[in-house]
Amino acid sequence: MGLTLIHILFLLCTAMFLLVMFFSTADLNKEFVKYTILIFPFLGVSITINVLTIAVFDLLTFLFFLFFYTSKNKILFTNGVYFFIFVVLTIVIGAGMLLAESLTNETLHVLVQYVSIAIFAKILIDELFEDPVFFFIVVHYFKLALITSLFFLIGQFVFGAGFTFERGINLNVFGTVVGSAQDRLPSFFQDPQKYAQFLAATSFLFLIKDAIASKLNWVNYLMLLLAIVALFVTGGRAAFGGWMIGILMITLLGKPQTRYVLIFSFLVLAVIAYNYGENFALLNRDSSVGDAYDFRYAIWEDAYKIFKDNPIVGIGVGNYANYVSVHNPDQFWMSENDMIFYDHPESGYLKLLTEFGAVGFIATFAFFLIPIYKGAMLFIKNKDMNILLLIAALGSWSIGFYTVYSISDIRIRLLIVSIICLLIDRNKWGVANAK
Repeated sequence: MGLTLIHILFLLCTAMFLLVMFFSTADLNKEFVKYTILIFPFLGVSITINVLTIAVFDLLTFLFFLFFYTSKNKILFTNGVYFFIFVVLTIVIGAGMLLAESLTNETLHVLVQYVSIAIFAKILIDELFEDPVFFFIVVHYFKLALITSLFFLIGQFVFGAGFTFERGINLNVFGTVVGSAQDRLPSFFQDPQKYAQFLAATSFLFLIKDAIASKLNWVNYLMLLLAIVALFVTGGRAAFGGWMIGILMITLLGKPQTRYVLIFSFLVLAVIAYNYGENFALLNRDSSVGDAYDFRYAIWEDAYKIFKDNPIVGIGVGNYANYVSVHNPDQFWMSENDMIFYDHPESGYLKLLTEFGAVGFIATFAFFLIPIYKGAMLFIKNKDMNILLLIAALGSWSIGFYTVYSISDIRIRLLIVSIICLLIDRNKWGVANAK
């Protein structure tokens, strides 16, 4: 079989990575983080070798850790609390696998992803703790990722939703809007809901100015506005609701200048929506919020029953589709006459609850909630807007996560883990400066 586009992209990303590692004279740890975010659109490109599916992100992370990584002699995270949570979560995952009725290759795939993202978080935290300016470099690279997604989105406007390197586009791209609105375009993602979550969370990073800049330039405000216009194109209602909550948070608690800009941006969006609303999928969905809720509620009930039957350590990571194929065989959809069982119960939270059980669920969200709590307490003391913006970004994602298990996509997983690391870093430097 000849090379496909997927194989070519996989090889190119790997070859360019090796060139950077062998010939760069800069700090390789930092170069690895920057390169990883720079090729953000292609991190999920994967190939299957025997029973193992490995993505570009997984391969590059393991190669770097084995052959190029330089330890900075830091603990896994600050104060050891996160290391303890990591150990608990790892034990839960192992116990869930041992107690599972049966497992599939998907479990192995998820384990690889779990280890690779943990390694990336460790490296990122080390570099952030060592160099406070690196915080702004990481933010800048994620801004570039969003800008790249907008160029890709323009390509889909011109050539249609088929303009993609994904193996298959989610069914919700087509035939889910009415009127003259286009399909729900997902940019370089497979699912427009995931792209919507990416846009909502990353848009807040454009309100973080560079380390040496005295103020934000107009380009940042323009990109914030374009990101939300793009969100309208995705049709992601939950993600838009999350963005609105983040905007409300910043409007109530932020500095006057930021507050005025956000209010102005919201008014511009309202004018655009009023005059060109028929062109946006968000405003022309063929199902109401109530219809979507009714569809999901039955699946949520089944998922909650699965959790009650396996309350402590769950049914095993990556095992939802395998489990429902036996116990809830009505949870499937048809694709080209093939029956495909749901791999998540239309909710990220219930996916984690069923596969990780109560202990794993609590441990997972401790990673999320502890830095938010510490950040909120620190913001009350020092009014660091960067902390508030990071919390708003995480908050916007958490609303959309209610309806879709978006961290199955390595790009969303990398974004959210990176924002958590940025918040942990901001908390550390904020406390240090306070002292």
